[in-house]
Amino acid sequence: MQRQHLHSLALSLTLGLAAGAASAADVTVATWNLGWHLDAPLATRWIAACGQKFSKSADGLWRPDAAGPKTGWQLRWGRDAKIEWDIGQLPPCDVWQSRFKPVPVTEAALAKRRQQIAEVLATKVNADVIAFQEVSSVQAVREVLPDGGRDYEVCGFTSHKVQRLAFAWKRKVASAVGTCEVYAPLALPDRPVKEQPRPGLSVTLRIGGHVTRFMTVHLKSSCVSPLEGGGGTRGQLASDDKACSVLQAQLQPLETWLQERSQGVDAVVMLGDFNRNIAHEASLPANTPVRSQGRSTNLWREVNDGVPAASLLTALDTACPLDATSAALCKDAKSRVLDKPEMAQLTDAKALGCRNPIGLDHIAVRLPAGAAAGAVPVAEKVALGFLGRTLEASDKRPEPLLAVSDHCPLRARLSL
Repeated sequence: MQRQHLHSLALSLTLGLAAGAASAADVTVATWNLGWHLDAPLATRWIAACGQKFSKSADGLWRPDAAGPKTGWQLRWGRDAKIEWDIGQLPPCDVWQSRFKPVPVTEAALAKRRQQIAEVLATKVNADVIAFQEVSSVQAVREVLPDGGRDYEVCGFTSHKVQRLAFAWKRKVASAVGTCEVYAPLALPDRPVKEQPRPGLSVTLRIGGHVTRFMTVHLKSSCVSPLEGGGGTRGQLASDDKACSVLQAQLQPLETWLQERSQGVDAVVMLGDFNRNIAHEASLPANTPVRSQGRSTNLWREVNDGVPAASLLTALDTACPLDATSAALCKDAKSRVLDKPEMAQLTDAKALGCRNPIGLDHIAVRLPAGAAAGAVPVAEKVALGFLGRTLEASDKRPEPLLAVSDHCPLRARLSL
């Protein structure tokens, strides 16, 4: 038994030294929330559903009715129209708006949007590994990858709701170790289905001489920043605010997932739409308590506590490669909430162009052991420009123009 133990120990040391000596590869990773992106067959179903006539019933709900006065495109969803509709299966009909009015979507407009997304991915993002959020299927991803995804492997899932997650990676750069794994506890499965947020997704890739585990998330929305003012509870993670309470419930499974899946690999990359401004949390005074009355006040400090040590990640700083004024605003936004004119400048087509330009999407890493000091890079926002706007059809433009997303991609060059 002792001889076997010594042999196992020697083998472990040999493997550890080999892993440490393995060559690193420089790769570009990216994350992009594509905003209710549907594969073509599902999009056809959605367009037909939104084109139905609706009428208002005695209980105040709008329901499909062939004799109804309005189509789904004409209703102000979530404002003055309560609609019998399961957004877990199909998006609401006002995903794309122009001047705060829903834009009726056509097959041709969606085809144009797919082409534009593929162009952004090929020319601006150009990543070796991409994490997607708000995609309906693997097919939805393949439809927007350059050259139809010819050079990529893609994995995702078909369970849970229509806002799903997926990974794509270039075959010449990485090979999968095992299969993609859905992390269901993050979806809070004990809650009623309508109240369940999204699960997590991970994939383990061999890149160069190292094995890296990628984990992507799309956490509960509408609890963005502890710096939000107004005297209410909005943005206060430890409050009874409905959205913050759901996000609070996701912290324990998120931390458990990171602790468990950070083991046994050379590097870890967690990326995606956190729906929480980590920079704002970091800007709070150092003595701000992490917990208050049994609840967490700081998502990132709670989850990323470095226990065990292998789970400790570094959240990458984010930069916006824009003109000096806009870049300065992007920097300022890490420590304060921008006012409406400032936010309008960043969302303008001459700047980032996306409606949710900063503060939601993040990349955090644990690089391989022995990585050179200062090797942790800065993540960069990819400007969408005029591709981030939606314009309704007109006499001069028979088809509407649809924003490729309300999020700008985030990319970083890593040594893995």
